[in-house]
Amino acid sequence: MATRPELERTWTILDIIRWGTDYFRTRSIDEPRLTIELLLCHVLSVGRVRLYADFDRPLSKDELATLRSCVQRRVHHEPLQYITGMAYFYGIELEVTPDVLIPRPETEILVDLVRAWIQQHPETTTALDLGTGSGCIPIALAHHHPTVTWTAVDVSAASLEVARRNAVRAHVESSIQWMRANVLEDPLPTADIVTMNPPYIPSHEVPDLPPHIREYEPHHALTDDGDGLTFYRRLADLLSAADDHDDHAGFDPKFLVMELGWKGAEPVSNLMSPFGTVAIHRDLQGTDRFVTVERTIV
Repeated sequence: MATRPELERTWTILDIIRWGTDYFRTRSIDEPRLTIELLLCHVLSVGRVRLYADFDRPLSKDELATLRSCVQRRVHHEPLQYITGMAYFYGIELEVTPDVLIPRPETEILVDLVRAWIQQHPETTTALDLGTGSGCIPIALAHHHPTVTWTAVDVSAASLEVARRNAVRAHVESSIQWMRANVLEDPLPTADIVTMNPPYIPSHEVPDLPPHIREYEPHHALTDDGDGLTFYRRLADLLSAADDHDDHAGFDPKFLVMELGWKGAEPVSNLMSPFGTVAIHRDLQGTDRFVTVERTIV
């Protein structure tokens, strides 16, 4: 498919799958067959089941040209989600653009932790998501707990627009309010629950990130340009300020869930220990990935 004589031949879906699988494998692209199948689904606007049912369907010249462009983007390490413009999170299809971080499967555990707390505390009515990006966390939770109202905060207007569209797509727009703010500087509303998946990669680790992350995902969503703990310190400062007031004015959540970098469990736990019962939770690979804080409020 890469040379002009090849473009003149007839290419069926099965031909493309065979060729693409070999092509991606020789270039060390993960899951080569799945990758070419998903790119075909994107170009042809069909599901994978339809691919299997229409193996003999020939592609038009325009379809081949579009697919070739997508293949080259992937070979240059652009994430598949940015090429197709979508990702799945907690069973929900989300739009993703280079303005937002691609939702990770491990973040679904954060959603599970919040859902378990809500089920134990049905009086919960408000929640706050800091650095919402694509909106994946509040959208997934609003889908399952429509009585909880979310405020989703991000510094990026472009990210908030993507998140808004995702909320509409998921039919949960009435449960989420949007707030453009700098989490590190601006006043923040309080809520029963606070979730945060912040930029936690230390600046010295950024050059060693895989190219599909380092070169394509938004820098401000990956690193704080410091030691990776800046946003957790901000939360600790807000909680400390609340505890200094007898009436617990200001930022005073009952439950917090934070995603961590791979070395973050101990320092974040230490930061949060003065403010309630702290627990560390692992992801499916056994890595300490989340810290929860159940507040001690007298």
